[in-house]
Amino acid sequence: MKRINPFILFEKYINEQKLDTKLYYQIMTRRNIIEEAIERVEKITSIDYPDYYIEPSLLISSSEIEYGQYTILYARTIPVCTRQNQIKIMIQLSAPLVLYGLKGTIHAVVAHEFLHYLDFMKKIINFEVNSDTVPQSGFEASFLDGEKTVDYKMVFKKDRSLRKMIDLRFNQGLNDPRLDKKTKTSWIDKKLPIKHMTIENNYTRLPFYAIANTPIEKHLRMKIMEWI
Repeated sequence: MKRINPFILFEKYINEQKLDTKLYYQIMTRRNIIEEAIERVEKITSIDYPDYYIEPSLLISSSEIEYGQYTILYARTIPVCTRQNQIKIMIQLSAPLVLYGLKGTIHAVVAHEFLHYLDFMKKIINFEVNSDTVPQSGFEASFLDGEKTVDYKMVFKKDRSLRKMIDLRFNQGLNDPRLDKKTKTSWIDKKLPIKHMTIENNYTRLPFYAIANTPIEKHLRMKIMEWI
């Protein structure tokens, strides 16, 4: 299966001098951590990990009802419609996560986003994608984040240490004070690229025809039905 270049946007920012070349070399030295995490998930589940890419900006989400508060989005699972009018799922990992996250945190995030991917596949199988509730606050979004996954205890039942790391890092969203502090001092305070978005915009409605037109591999379908 042909993979996209996960660093194509990061390289674009380097070429446009929005980021220092030094950051490129730093992130490339940590590429193996992501690849190890993906291989770990694939080995446990016997399912190919979806395409992922590195987002060169830090995404910050906020809502109108929580004035002055924001949530850092270190990773997202994003459904998009292809030219063939089918749904493709992409995993977005932020540059600060890869640069400053501990190995255990990165493995937990990669695994957690895979659970979102499985949940999307489950909803496509059952034609349920458009039934999701749009959160109105960061608190609600964090709570719903854990609801929109397939049970990690079933999916990763063969990897006790990975389950423990997900338990440690995820409780209504990613909890890693060390990563938050490092991101603030090394990225936000240095005024490196940031994208702001409202919580409502971090939600994609997909056309029903694209859902119905998306093929699901038989093996993937069987594994999901085994876990739900």
